[in-house]
Amino acid sequence: MRKFHFIWEFLESNRKRMAAMIILVCVYAFLNLCSPLLFSFMIDNVIHAQPANNPVLAWLLDHLGGAAYLQRNLWIGAAAILAINALICVCVFLRGYWNAVISEEVCRKVRNRLYAHLQSLPFSYHVRIKTGDLVQRCTSDVDQIRRFLAGQISEVVYSVATALAALLILFSIYRPLAWLAVISMPLLVIYAYVFFTRVQKAFLASDEAEGDLSTAVQENLSGIRVVKAFNNEREEIRKFEQKNARYRDLTFKMIQYLGAYWGTSDLICLTQIFVIILAGIFAAIRGDLSVGSFFVFISYEGMILWPVRNLGRILADMGKMSVSIGRLQEILDETPEDVASGETPPIEGRIEFDHVQFQYEGDSQPVLKDLTFTIEKGMTVALIGPTGGGKSTLVHLLMRLYDPTSGQIRIDGHEITDIQRTWLRQNIGIVLQEPFLFSKTIYDNIHLARRGAHREEVEQAARIASVHEVIAEFDRGYDTLVGEKGVTLSGGQKQRIAIARTVLSPQPILIFDDSLSAVDTQTDAKIRAALKEVQSQTTTLIITQRVASAMDADLILVLEQGRITQAGTHAQLLEQDGLYRRIVEIQTARMNEGGEEA
Repeated sequence: MRKFHFIWEFLESNRKRMAAMIILVCVYAFLNLCSPLLFSFMIDNVIHAQPANNPVLAWLLDHLGGAAYLQRNLWIGAAAILAINALICVCVFLRGYWNAVISEEVCRKVRNRLYAHLQSLPFSYHVRIKTGDLVQRCTSDVDQIRRFLAGQISEVVYSVATALAALLILFSIYRPLAWLAVISMPLLVIYAYVFFTRVQKAFLASDEAEGDLSTAVQENLSGIRVVKAFNNEREEIRKFEQKNARYRDLTFKMIQYLGAYWGTSDLICLTQIFVIILAGIFAAIRGDLSVGSFFVFISYEGMILWPVRNLGRILADMGKMSVSIGRLQEILDETPEDVASGETPPIEGRIEFDHVQFQYEGDSQPVLKDLTFTIEKGMTVALIGPTGGGKSTLVHLLMRLYDPTSGQIRIDGHEITDIQRTWLRQNIGIVLQEPFLFSKTIYDNIHLARRGAHREEVEQAARIASVHEVIAEFDRGYDTLVGEKGVTLSGGQKQRIAIARTVLSPQPILIFDDSLSAVDTQTDAKIRAALKEVQSQTTTLIITQRVASAMDADLILVLEQGRITQAGTHAQLLEQDGLYRRIVEIQTARMNEGGEEA
């Protein structure tokens, strides 16, 4: 019932068109039935001049001038047959047109809803779900709904309308043969239902295998640089071939079910038609059935059996659509992130962590443990420590991508859980460790941070990020296309463009999540100095592994295994035994070995 409601909801603006299409299909079915009846009428009642027992045919014969007149003017019957077939052509065209309009419009709405909902889901959802599977659901599963709406709904209406009307007409002509004409229908219906239950499970398995295949392709193409750097093409090909073979096997199993159904149902239908032909011949020889009526039985038998036989295909496609709707509903049933409720206080940049603890769902140990510190407005604070110490998780909490397991985070005295997420993120700028650039020009990638910014402001942001001179050296300057994910740029260039994008829209809090690691120490210092000059009142957090990026900070926090083990300035921490001094000694030794100035 939920799946019917899913379709009904997205049909909202097309319900009248759907009703009109159903009426049109019923008219189409009626016209299809009229054509054999008209042939029968012309053979029996006009050419053979047999009296019309049917009151409708008798009325038609009288109003067309009688049998003798129609015998002299057979073109009238021919014109009537042509007219009926012309109307059938019009109905077929309108049926196809409305099917296409309805199916495409519904799928457009489904895609829009899915995409908007995916944008509204929390960060934790996207972390645990495979991107390739989401892509497959938003494309292949939506297309499965489109295919069903584009043909099968009208096919169901046509099949039911044709079968019922044909049976009524056949029983009115000759009951013994009519009963024989429907003897195989219960068997076909039962067989179609059994086939439906089998193919639904097979399609689900095939669909999930296709999702795994899409994920493999997406991950490989996203990480193609890593694959080639480690000469891992053969292994990736082997993994892809395994997933592809599994998808082939599961899909082939579904095709086997389809083949078995079509072959067996064809045998049942053709046997039924053969029986009707034999019985009709004997009935005609005995004089119980006229030649025209026999022609009607032969024509209608196909009209009854093939739609019923196609019921299996309709149910199969319905099963596929049901699976697809279920997979889409899994996404739509996810609770969206609440980004609209909460306070919107003025944010200046004072940050407090008060006994904050955080543990990821499913983990046995917390990532952050009893963090307590205060950052005053306008301070530059560096977080340094080993990988996996919780530095990036701390940033996720500050932006409310996650909420603390316990403890409180306050900004300017306001608890962060009381602040509207949208407002909070508007006031926090972040440059990620792995900057993402869109497949657009350099200008577009920077400009998207503030659509109303002028070109001079974009160039000034690039100067602050020490990338303006680099961009100017490109043949097309700011109009240079960067390729998918910025693949045509170096790591340092991508990071500096990402910094320029963030700087273009100044916020009271600015975070560098290890985003200066791909630039040299001189450029690093130049960027930080430029930022300090133009954004002196901005609270800046620098997450880094490099002492050179942290040494000028007003406060350095050393994070080890989720705890702050040291806090102070560069000079103060050098006086203490601990991780910070060891990092300084190691990095200084390495720089001296490389001939660089410590």
